Amino acid sequence: MAEFDTVVLFNPTDEDYTHGFNGEPYTIEANTTKSFAQFVGFHLAKHLATKMVEDSISKKDKKEKPIMVAQKLIYDNPDLRIALYKILKNKELVQKIIAAYPYKGFVGEMSQYEDFVNKEETKKTTEEINKEH
Repeated sequence: MAEFDTVVLFNPTDEDYTHGFNGEPYTIEANTTKSFAQFVGFHLAKHLATKMVEDSISKKDKKEKPIMVAQKLIYDNPDLRIALYKILKNKELVQKIIAAYPYKGFVGEMSQYEDFVNKEETKKTTEEINKEH
């Protein structure tokens, strides 16, 4: 990871997201993209992905299934990878984040993530073809 490499993040949520890095707050407005230095962007993407997954868990599950909640937030799993893909829109960048900031282990079916990425990539290709015509 070169010091001056940049990464573009998309905040797919309906809320602005602010998180600190080295004591400095960084904000990505709701439903917008923004470029960051790669090391800052990776940090923000991982935390935004975790927040997205946490927000998707019901209050009931948070109360009654603490082990499931911990697995979804601490371990590498399809939900976190899907959230990262929604933020980065790039499978290779998701892999780079997982390598740079590893989770505790993997739980769940990787095919769920792969199916999501395949659908998104097909959608991108179709949109690009439609733009050409």
